[in-house]
Amino acid sequence: MHISRRNLLRSLGTGAVVGAATSTLRGWPIAPATEEALWRNSVPMSRLPDGATAADPILLYRNENPYGPSEKVLGVLRESAAIGNRYPRTEYETLTDKLAALHKVKREQIVLGCGSGEILCMAAAAFLGSGKKLVQAAPTFPALGKLAQGAGSEIADVPLNKRYEHDLSVMLDRARTSAGLVYIVNPNNPTGTITPRKEIEAFLTKLPANVIVLIDEAYHHFASPSASYESFVDRPIGDPRVIVSRTFSKIYGLAGMRIGYAVATPEIAKRLAAGFPSWSVSVVSARAASAALDDVDYVRLGIKRNADDRQEFMNQVNARMLRAIDSQTNFVMVNPMRPPDEVIEHLKKNDILIGPKYPALDKYIRVSLGTPSEMLAFWRAWDLMPTTGKMAM
Repeated sequence: MHISRRNLLRSLGTGAVVGAATSTLRGWPIAPATEEALWRNSVPMSRLPDGATAADPILLYRNENPYGPSEKVLGVLRESAAIGNRYPRTEYETLTDKLAALHKVKREQIVLGCGSGEILCMAAAAFLGSGKKLVQAAPTFPALGKLAQGAGSEIADVPLNKRYEHDLSVMLDRARTSAGLVYIVNPNNPTGTITPRKEIEAFLTKLPANVIVLIDEAYHHFASPSASYESFVDRPIGDPRVIVSRTFSKIYGLAGMRIGYAVATPEIAKRLAAGFPSWSVSVVSARAASAALDDVDYVRLGIKRNADDRQEFMNQVNARMLRAIDSQTNFVMVNPMRPPDEVIEHLKKNDILIGPKYPALDKYIRVSLGTPSEMLAFWRAWDLMPTTGKMAM
């Protein structure tokens, strides 16, 4: 059955929302949810991009921040548009100094990039190439693997362990010969899982001294406080081989602005930046990122909001007796207990886009968390899927 997003959202008045949350559709139980929880901090129509309507697809496939940047940052974006004809002047220095102060490092240890994707490009150019192996998990964020392939590097893909953590013992074995770079995404994409900090520290002590380690902390802010996870930027270990990458795309809601950065030793930072233009971040992006760092209350709100949204999503998963990998990010890997291709296609027909399939987890789908109203539309569409009798166990 096909239902347009326009009709879906139009039908989701407060009464319909609460009613749907406490009723049963096609025999599937719907987890109880209060009106406050369902509509908590939803993006109003006034915040939709110019030209967007309720008929546009619900985007649950790129792990974006569905709430967007803060109002303070939006104000800076509007003001900065007027100087879009100018190259950056002091904006880079201001942002670099703020990041250095935030992380308690020297400004020479900060490298800005056009998204953290450019940081990955820098790392590939500096530490990979013919005869230099990339060691990474499988599955993980694929961009660096593609860059390594283009650079002529051998790629050692190491399957995650049974807990969906990086299998560091196998990665260590693969890194002992001709490795140029080890890539650790923590929390990992697409699984959303944590590899315990103490295990990474032990791994580093055994790694050959000439191998660089890039720890991608794109989803750092979403990880729940625990003894297992602590950022290598917030508590560095003084290992000169460690590079940490961060992005403004996630908690700060600036994916479209394309801005990220790395923290490394001054020497490694120079190697990263070598051969890359120093002006790849726009004046508008630099100003927006600087304002985002200042708005600490919005970051705290985003962390809490994501934790609440993630818990609500898990409530709905459990109510339908589905399976999900415990996530510490703003997305969840779900086993829909039916062929994933059918689910992806059904949701697409209902104007809802979710993440791609990953060969190493071919029974799962990845769902980025949207606003409460978007997620309610997601579950409404889910519960309209025809029963096929085929189960993906």
